[in-house]
Amino acid sequence: MNIFSKNTDKKGFLALIGGAEDRKEKKIVLKSVVNINNAKHVVVIPSATSYPVECGKDYQDAFKSLGVANTEVFDIRNKAEADEPKYLEGIEKADMIFFTGGDQVRLVQALKESALLNKIRSLFFKKGVTIAGTSAGAAAAADPMTYDGDDDGLIKGTVDFSRGFGFIENVTIDTHFVARGRIGRMTQFLCSKMSDKGIGIGENTAILINPQNIFEVVGTGIVTVVNTSEIYYSNIEDIIPGQPISIDGIKAGFLQHGTIFDINQWKVVGNKGQNIKSANEILNLRN
Repeated sequence: MNIFSKNTDKKGFLALIGGAEDRKEKKIVLKSVVNINNAKHVVVIPSATSYPVECGKDYQDAFKSLGVANTEVFDIRNKAEADEPKYLEGIEKADMIFFTGGDQVRLVQALKESALLNKIRSLFFKKGVTIAGTSAGAAAAADPMTYDGDDDGLIKGTVDFSRGFGFIENVTIDTHFVARGRIGRMTQFLCSKMSDKGIGIGENTAILINPQNIFEVVGTGIVTVVNTSEIYYSNIEDIIPGQPISIDGIKAGFLQHGTIFDINQWKVVGNKGQNIKSANEILNLRN
């Protein structure tokens, strides 16, 4: 099953990486991201990291080794810089825009309400440009976006949230999910009823989401899908901040490389390589 064929939608693909992806050896995840649309001009935005120059160079080297003809780094530290004409003009050349890891709050603060972010959203939703992000760059793609609460995610009041970029809405995205034990953070936020579905992406792993909201898992880790829409017990509304949360009735799935998942139906619809009778019917791809 190929979820990347016959894309006639104006909306682009969204590639979200769980962090710590291999950038030196086989580069399975980054290669899959580049191959979505055979990207030839990538813009890397390292605003989330405290080391933007070094981080940008690292991705330039990785993408060059994968055959990308041109990789530009937009070293943007704040909104004023984001609105500089050189960035507004330069972003028009991109067929893929890549947000690095770091701190998702720093990233959103640097770009929110900027002309550049408005242009990036237009390129994604109307012109089919691929948006990709790793770690903080993937978490910021969602709206709302969560942060904090790693070590005590099931203690009420420890998880914060704010507006994200909105490339995907009403689904919470988290990264480094298994390595940093973020199931509690995800669950607390979902039980707050801001949204009731979440996707936790493992390290060196990505979900490649097509315009119909169907994704393929790529990489060596696990993707966890969490649904709290049918929980039958939660004490979150009965306790005060600082107290432990108890919940029952969560639905969770664990997806490996090659699994294909439909976000709209919230279920697995296949596995790459399986002979399913009508891939186009399942994927709802338009000719």
